[in-house]
Amino acid sequence: MNSPARSVGPDTTGGTDSDIGKDFGKGIGPVVAQAIGEWLKDAGGVLRRYLCLAPVSEGRTADFLRDRLVVLPLLTVIAFGALSMSYGGVHGDSAHVSEESAPALVDLTRAEVSLAQAQKEAESALSGPSLVGLDQNYRGLITRATQNLNKVAQTGALNAAQRQSLQVVSGLVIDYNDYVGRADRSRADSTLSSAYLLYALSMLCETTGSTPQTARCTESTARGYEATTIQDRIGSLERSLRADLADEAGWGTGPMILAAVAGVACVLLAVGLLRTLNFLRIRFRLLSLPLAGAVLPLLVLPVLVLGTVQTHQGQTAVRQTVEGALARVDPASVTPAVPDPIDTLQRSIDGSMHRAHSERWAAVTGFILPVGLLSATATGWALLAYRRDYVRVPGREEFH
Repeated sequence: MNSPARSVGPDTTGGTDSDIGKDFGKGIGPVVAQAIGEWLKDAGGVLRRYLCLAPVSEGRTADFLRDRLVVLPLLTVIAFGALSMSYGGVHGDSAHVSEESAPALVDLTRAEVSLAQAQKEAESALSGPSLVGLDQNYRGLITRATQNLNKVAQTGALNAAQRQSLQVVSGLVIDYNDYVGRADRSRADSTLSSAYLLYALSMLCETTGSTPQTARCTESTARGYEATTIQDRIGSLERSLRADLADEAGWGTGPMILAAVAGVACVLLAVGLLRTLNFLRIRFRLLSLPLAGAVLPLLVLPVLVLGTVQTHQGQTAVRQTVEGALARVDPASVTPAVPDPIDTLQRSIDGSMHRAHSERWAAVTGFILPVGLLSATATGWALLAYRRDYVRVPGREEFH
């Protein structure tokens, strides 16, 4: 006999799995939030304590000295290390600008002017009587251009690609001089001589005419691999060097970040030293000469900032001269009859860097980190001695 079927009613003993998960989440959420809040509070307290911003409670003298023993020397090393790298970066760029990049651009412009003058001398000499020929003026200008290019190669302003481009220019100058010499040796045949001279001119610059009588240099817009003439290649090299100089004369991302780190560390270090000096004066009735001496280098920082700003102003003046007046020098317009504008611009560049006292300010770079290390050592030694003496004193409660 079959038993009657049981009716299954609704389950009132509990909820579904999703309901249980929601209830669990509601229960665990506040717990996690409270734990995170407590952790952040504790972490903030530790951070304030180690940044020398927290008050010192009674009976925590040993802990206070221990914290300062760790924090103050560490802040000193960070502050002066970052300052040394930032300061050295700015003044290192200043030395590179004044001693390498700017002189390289000046010598390139001098070489360009000498070659333009040499072309005029060659045209004048080869159009005259056949007995005259090329004179010492032409040879002197070619020699001067070659020497200027060699001076550029000897600077540290060029990277590998720029150095290779300069070598190509030097080779083209040799070929240019060779074709002008062929024109001079072929003067018995005026057609052949003119053809050699026209080809030499086409090596020097972009020309407007197709005959020796009408051919003249014209401004070229060739860039990169399209630059084939001597003037075009020198112009491309000058633009590349001017871009490098602009980067060197700027503040730069690296020095700015390091300066920010050094500034924050110096502020925290100054606060920590002053609070520690005040603590030692109140609790121990002691004036700590080593810690007071560690404050003195921080007083020099505004002077270093002033020197850095002054040096940067000199770099900016050099960049403006290089990108402005020097870049606008027209080789064809410079003649021996008028004062050389390049000499005036060279004096302007030298004067800008001299007024910035870049060499004097740069000499300080080597002392920043050693002073910081000495200050950190003196601070750590003094705090270690104070803590050791405090722990050894039997009745140290009287200090509280």
